[in-house]
Amino acid sequence: MRKFCFSVLTAATIVAGIGPALAQTPASPPAAPQSDTGQSTAPAGAHSYFVNLRDGDVVTSPIKVVFGLSPNMGVAPAGVDKPNVGHHHLLVDTTLSEDELTQPIPVDAQHIHFGKGQTETTLTLPPGKHTLQLVLANWTHIPFAPGVQSELITITVKGEDAAKPDTVAMMKQAEQKPQPMHQPQHQHPHHHHHHQKHIYFK
Repeated sequence: MRKFCFSVLTAATIVAGIGPALAQTPASPPAAPQSDTGQSTAPAGAHSYFVNLRDGDVVTSPIKVVFGLSPNMGVAPAGVDKPNVGHHHLLVDTTLSEDELTQPIPVDAQHIHFGKGQTETTLTLPPGKHTLQLVLANWTHIPFAPGVQSELITITVKGEDAAKPDTVAMMKQAEQKPQPMHQPQHQHPHHHHHHQKHIYFK
């Protein structure tokens, strides 16, 4: 019976210890965000940008993408709750609506999260036109208010097939050019000597 009572007591103590912690968790998230939607407030003029890409660029895949951020903001992994700090998200061929800007950014092929605090990536995209946009979000993946994002840029990815015919054509031209220089008839001794004399006397 003593063992049983002890185990019940222990369980009660553990529950009592967890109780206050659970009660405190709902109170902590609103400390950093400044709005009811869970958005954190960003300083005026804060923005992200592409360091190595511009609107209208023509690129080949895979594409290196380097993220830039204005000096009044910082980058930290997801889950780090500090003022004016967030992590990057890369939107590929999509944008966020007004409602989506107040909610955690989804995770899929078009919404790429960099929750470890990365500031660059390598993208593999099919040939054609694609739009890219950077959006900085707070520790809960919710975009800042006002938004800290880059302009929406459009890039064109060149296809491998488009480059191949040019290479093949150049190779064919290179093969054809040396042929007239090597006259097969020069291999005959008589013609060869005659040709040499002809050049000499000129």
